[in-house]
Amino acid sequence: MELPASPAWTWVDTPLGEALIVTSRAGVCRTVFAPPQEAWEGSPNQVLPADFARALDEVTGLFGEPPIRDDVALKPVRDQVEQWFSGQRQEFDVAVDLTGVRGFRRDLYRVIQEIPYGETASYGEVAALAGSPLAARAAGTACRDVPVSLFLPVHRVTRANGSTGESPNSPCHRRNLLQHEAAVLGRGASPWN
Repeated sequence: MELPASPAWTWVDTPLGEALIVTSRAGVCRTVFAPPQEAWEGSPNQVLPADFARALDEVTGLFGEPPIRDDVALKPVRDQVEQWFSGQRQEFDVAVDLTGVRGFRRDLYRVIQEIPYGETASYGEVAALAGSPLAARAAGTACRDVPVSLFLPVHRVTRANGSTGESPNSPCHRRNLLQHEAAVLGRGASPWN
């Protein structure tokens, strides 16, 4: 898939809320989920949610130029996200750009990309496959701080007991994503259908 030569961004409405998708020439480099657009669209000056603004600032720092909004060029990426959430797609055809990610995290994210749709692996398992068998906690932190969620399916990485590790007050995104994948594979009901 050909992406714009300069960093670009768009957003797409998902069952988890608005998703900011930022790309470089090499692939998707940031995704951020925020509350539905109605929650911030009417705010003074239509200020982007802080998480969106922070992601755009990070990309500016990485590539030396601010991403521009380009809904037309990024329509194929948006379409793939919509297809994934509707159950029509299980894999993405767009690359992930890990510019700025080094060492263990880069190795870990590459391992996580290989976890099949609808399956899970524990933090300890992915840490070991990334070459650091004693780094389960570091794997958990890396999954929490992932720059490209959904495209890097960290929701498929669980605690050793199979739980997602989300706090009771979290929005349960990981659990919902896993439940959706199970539903697409015929193993239950989707959380948003």
